[in-house]
Amino acid sequence: MVRRGSPKLSMIPKGSPKFGRMLSATSTRMKTVSPQSRLAKKTTSSPNGNQVKQRAIWNAQLKKSLVEILFEYKDSGCRGDNGWNTKGWNRMVKEFHARNKCVSFTKSQVQEKEGQLKRDYKMLKVARQQSGSSWNDKRCMVEGSPAMWQNLQITFPKIKKFSNNKATFPLYDALGGLYDGKF
Repeated sequence: MVRRGSPKLSMIPKGSPKFGRMLSATSTRMKTVSPQSRLAKKTTSSPNGNQVKQRAIWNAQLKKSLVEILFEYKDSGCRGDNGWNTKGWNRMVKEFHARNKCVSFTKSQVQEKEGQLKRDYKMLKVARQQSGSSWNDKRCMVEGSPAMWQNLQITFPKIKKFSNNKATFPLYDALGGLYDGKF
């Protein structure tokens, strides 16, 4: 007869004592994320220890504000052939925070968004030049056949987000004035 405490009763594997210590140590160190947290948190390592970095969440108004600021600083002497210099970026981020008091993005987050907008503009510029494509001014999007989009995905894998009927890019003309010098 098997009784309580008998070795045959506890058939559930528990692992080694070292595994048990490691498991209990990691469970006490782990923090739970509040369900009320709006921003995703990303832990980055630094010389001072771990820092929690807020993930930038961009909406259409913030993107438009950034493009307006980039356009204002285009001829301010802060931009060379390869892009903006550090002084220009610092001024633009300061101006961005002055206009949008509800957010506090870092300089690198603003730079990454500018790079993403530039990449998206260049992809759509190539897509507009393809035969069989057309630009819908009303919806601010490129329209084309599925075969055209498949060919473009070979060159630009990230263009897939623009191949559906809902992906608009209303900043295309403004970015054209910024990167190509046309209005």
